[in-house]
Amino acid sequence: MELLFRDIKTTLGLDVLRCRTPAMVRKEIVMHALAYNLIRALMQDIAHRYQVSAQRLSFKGTVDALRQWREFFENAKNQTRTTCKLRRLFYESIANDLLPDRPDRSEPRAVKRRPKNFRLLTKPRHEMVVERCRKWSQKPSKHAPN
Repeated sequence: MELLFRDIKTTLGLDVLRCRTPAMVRKEIVMHALAYNLIRALMQDIAHRYQVSAQRLSFKGTVDALRQWREFFENAKNQTRTTCKLRRLFYESIANDLLPDRPDRSEPRAVKRRPKNFRLLTKPRHEMVVERCRKWSQKPSKHAPN
């Protein structure tokens, strides 16, 4: 279950909420949940049509494919035959890009990157005061340029 939440947060960009009011944050979360469910429904449809396991389809791969194929679908939206052919090719491309079967794989709970040692931006940029580093606040050395 946690892997599914990770898909929502990282792949769809919900790791940082951009809205400021509680009502808009709720709407942002609902829209991400809606997008997630639509993508999962698409993956289920592809898995059913091509007789593959839905767990073998990549969520990120499906999102990337949607982004790549979007322009083709927009250009052919008034052409029914072309749209059907594009949809079939789109489904085939996702169905053929299966994740490898990894039955004994474990997902470690570790952070790959360490947080940076910078202060949080708590005020508008023009109000933030830049503090000099202790290293540079000492007397300049003889070899330092003037």
